Formats: sequence, structure tokens, C-alpha cells
Amino acid sequence: MNDILTEPYILIDAMKFLVVKRLTNPRGGNGSIRKGSLVWLTPSGIPKHMLRVNDLVIYDLDRNLYMGLRKPSIEINAHIMIYKKIDHAKVVLHAHPPISTALVDVAGIDWLDEVFAEIKYSVGRVSICKPAPPGTIDLANNILEEVLKGSRLVVIPRHGVISWGEDIGIALDAIVAFEDAAKYYLVKRIMK
Repeated sequence: MNDILTEPYILIDAMKFLVVKRLTNPRGGNGSIRKGSLVWLTPSGIPKHMLRVNDLVIYDLDRNLYMGLRKPSIEINAHIMIYKKIDHAKVVLHAHPPISTALVDVAGIDWLDEVFAEIKYSVGRVSICKPAPPGTIDLANNILEEVLKGSRLVVIPRHGVISWGEDIGIALDAIVAFEDAAKYYLVKRIMK
């Protein structure tokens, strides 16, 4: 199948994976995947494990407009800003992993120094952005500021995480590894 036709299916599979693994709730989170100047985005309000290709919204980076039958995700600005500033970004995922998000809200990110070394390979640099209401330009700018500093994964306080990558595997791996690291850290603290 032509690559441009497979991109939407890859995004749908990734969103289903995030829901099944309980890294986001069915109506929460969002994702996008880019091929050239076209970006497929998840729509607002549809359970992510029930997405179909015709539910996705297509955004044209060259013309700065979106097309589709549905309203785009509330976080469209964060996705588009990352794509416009980082040419090699091909995927942006936003999820609500409960344990890692809560741990960061309570303890910051210094605990990452106490978890397994592999976390650095899967996640790379992690940062916390300044909080702002969901879907706002302020939040999108705050996320972009951290991404431009080199963060692969940005924690949005009391909200969730956003990751990006050159392919779907990189972006997914960052979210999964971050949540696994939080679980490891909490078990380690309980066992002391």
C-alpha cells in the first residue's frame, strides 16, 4: 500500500494502543502523523479506540487549513507548531498516563535519575512545561518552548504528556517508558 495511505492507519493503531494500555482514557489524548505537508489529526470527542480513517482530520501545513468531517482535536495548535518548527518531526502524541503524570505533579522529575538507565534511550530529555488551559495558544507555546530545548517528552502539569518523534515507535516508546519508569520508581520507594 502507498505510504500516504498507510499513515492514517498507523495513527489509529497508536491511539488504540494508548487506550488499551491505559495510557489515556478513551476520549482523552490525541495524536497526529505527518507525511510531507499533510498531517492527519485525531478528531475531538470520538473515543480513540473506535477511530476510523474517515474520522481523522487532515491539516495542510502549506495552506494552513484543515479538512474533514469532524472538528480537530483541541490541541491542534501544539501539534502544528511542533511540525512547523521541527522538520524531522513526523508524529506527535498526547496522552494522560496516570502514574507518571501524578508523580511529576507531586515530585517533579528528579526521580528520573533513580530509574533504570534505559529510560534515557527511550525517553531522552523530559521537561515540565508551564501550565495553561487545555487547547490554548499559551499551552501550545509552552509545550513548543520545551520541545525546542530538546525535550522528547513534555509533561503538562495536572494534565498529561506530549511526545514527538521521527516515527510512531519513537513517540509511543517515550510515553510507555516514562509510565514504566514511574511504576518502577514507586515500587522501589515502597519496597525500601
